[in-house]
Amino acid sequence: MSTERPGAIDVGPLLEHTATRLGRRRVGVVVGHLAPDGTSTVRSTGRTSLPDGATPDARTRFEIGSITKTFTGLSLARAVTAGRLDLDTPVGELVDEVAGLGRGGVEVTLRHLATHTSGLPRVHVPVLRGTLDAYRGLDPYRRHSEDALLAAIRTGRLRRPPGTGRPAYSNSGFGLLGIALTRHEGLTFGELVARDATGPLGLADTGTTDRATPEQVARTAVGHHRRHTPAAPWNLDALPGAGALHSTATDLLDWGRAHLDPPPGDLGGAVRTAVAEQGPRIGLAWQRTVTEADRRRGRDLVIWHSGGTGGFRSALCLHPGTGHAVVVLANHGRSVALAAFRLLAALDR
Repeated sequence: MSTERPGAIDVGPLLEHTATRLGRRRVGVVVGHLAPDGTSTVRSTGRTSLPDGATPDARTRFEIGSITKTFTGLSLARAVTAGRLDLDTPVGELVDEVAGLGRGGVEVTLRHLATHTSGLPRVHVPVLRGTLDAYRGLDPYRRHSEDALLAAIRTGRLRRPPGTGRPAYSNSGFGLLGIALTRHEGLTFGELVARDATGPLGLADTGTTDRATPEQVARTAVGHHRRHTPAAPWNLDALPGAGALHSTATDLLDWGRAHLDPPPGDLGGAVRTAVAEQGPRIGLAWQRTVTEADRRRGRDLVIWHSGGTGGFRSALCLHPGTGHAVVVLANHGRSVALAAFRLLAALDR
């Protein structure tokens, strides 16, 4: 599928090559590009399900895993720019179960959670059990609940004082951030994202499972393990802010467009807050990386996020200096992040 305009760069062959190469070891792959002039191009290969599903396309819905965090980050930014919250509000003021959460006299704030500097561990899943679950293709979160997550956070110990050291990725931290935001706003996570992000930006195919229409469900790919066996959806009810959204290549390219060229008004202000550096090389969820090639060329950073659930992998990379964006989606457990970076680099030559 392509929506190329006359005079736009012909990136079709490059996308086709990337999709074909990735598709050799994955079930289904969709690769998309947003050009500086607004042109979008999408190529795909493989199957939405094995053995005989249709070829995925720009409107096929995928679990996007941790790219969800960028939507959670924008919801936080919108509350901050509207004056309803402050980035330095202690999370314990919004979630009673973790009141006073901190270490060394420093309480965990919303900023700490959104920049992975809270000191919380990556997940509150026992290491041995999680490793065995991954090996057996089981959902490591299948026993998770909001109450269990909050109890584990409350009774656990932070690995370091909040705000110190480099960011240490934490799904539990973003799960807690999502809980704090939904409680403060009095909405479910799906409602929160629809109000703050997908509704204003017209991203009709991005949302939580419970808000999907039958027609959208029919367009949703089936996830697969590395062994090419079907993967059941992960239970993310306890931490939807960390990874519960589904989306499409079309919507994610439009999501990228909104961050490369923020809309006017309060929404645009919130987008700028979300992508600005709020911690060491990180915005509100958005990773901020300057590649070696960029340094040699005197170019600026790449803003990106990747995602993965039991049977899906995703990556979205934005280059503000050139206006290019790329998205790669797969309904398979093999990573696609490196391919997205390589594609972005090829487009910038």
